[in-house]
Amino acid sequence: MVDEMEELLRAHYLFSALEEAEFEQLCAGVQIVNLEEDEHLFHFGQEARYFYLLDSGQIMLYRLSPLGDEKVIELIHAGQTFAEAVMFFEASVYPVSAKVVLKSRLYQIDMAVFRHILKTSTSLCFRLLGNMSKRLHMAIQDIDQLTLQNANMRVIELLLQSAPNSLTNNYQLEWNTPKQIIASRLSLRPETFSRVLAQLSKKGLISVRGKIVEIVDAKALREEMGIK
Repeated sequence: MVDEMEELLRAHYLFSALEEAEFEQLCAGVQIVNLEEDEHLFHFGQEARYFYLLDSGQIMLYRLSPLGDEKVIELIHAGQTFAEAVMFFEASVYPVSAKVVLKSRLYQIDMAVFRHILKTSTSLCFRLLGNMSKRLHMAIQDIDQLTLQNANMRVIELLLQSAPNSLTNNYQLEWNTPKQIIASRLSLRPETFSRVLAQLSKKGLISVRGKIVEIVDAKALREEMGIK
């Protein structure tokens, strides 16, 4: 179990530059966390002492709207880290809540230990900066998408992003994530999301069977977005 944990951590680019002594120091403070569906890992405003690497499952980062609705900020998949940027916040509290979508196994990493290691590793500092810059860029893209695109365009882009490659015209997706969470991630109401899928199905562009979505004609979907 320890070997499996160390192998996963060592393979992640945030930790791959660590010297052996630094890596051993990091691993000594890592804990395994197992959570069931709908359990919370942390809540908005809670003191932040750890960041995480998801080994398996799926985690939803969200904020509550003034009306109490959950607005999905990001869906975390296996192999991704999250909450590491909180280490550098003036107020060391989590800015979002984290809830389990699919039964998850995580590695909990002590922020204090990692901050200490960062002080002695310039290359690691740059890797972390690169990671946070990438996430910032993705967040800006999300804002552009939500601002400029209507509901149909958001759903079609989600379908096209999952294509194995740009030349594949027919493929299948399996959505284990509940549709209401996917809809929230796209800033759509669940009924709007379902209506768009139904419209695309009626046009013969996709076929929906439970959790399975078949993309029947990706070329036609791209044309719906004005992409040749």
